[in-house]
Amino acid sequence: MKNILRKIYVIGFACVAFLMSGCAELFDCVASARPNLHSKTLVTGSVGINYSDFIEADVTNEPNDNNYDYYFSVDGNLPPGMTYREQNRKIVFSGIPTQSGSFSFRVTLTVDPYDDYIIGGGGLWEDGNHVCFGDDTTKKEFTIVIQ
Repeated sequence: MKNILRKIYVIGFACVAFLMSGCAELFDCVASARPNLHSKTLVTGSVGINYSDFIEADVTNEPNDNNYDYYFSVDGNLPPGMTYREQNRKIVFSGIPTQSGSFSFRVTLTVDPYDDYIIGGGGLWEDGNHVCFGDDTTKKEFTIVIQ
């Protein structure tokens, strides 16, 4: 009887230790945390008039997504006279467009988990800089129309 109780205590202790060290990472895996670019129709602009709009991003199923580092890039054609800049969880498009037309481009978002998430450089459920064995990058197509 003592051997059975001892085994139960050992197994119970191991389970508690596992849960205390990997609970957050396990939840992220079950909840499927991943980067997300919000879908949005960007405002229509006019040639020669100041333009400004943004696309917001987050990490789905992650209550601490403000603690991630967000990196944006743009592939394709922005309207001539316009640029973009990163602002926390947003990519902001601004400038004075010099040409009318429909300009399509792809926004790529890459997120890096905050330092506390990566326990000892990679926890049990964390593979380096990837969110729970998932992809830490996402891409989405957008269009800016200038009249």
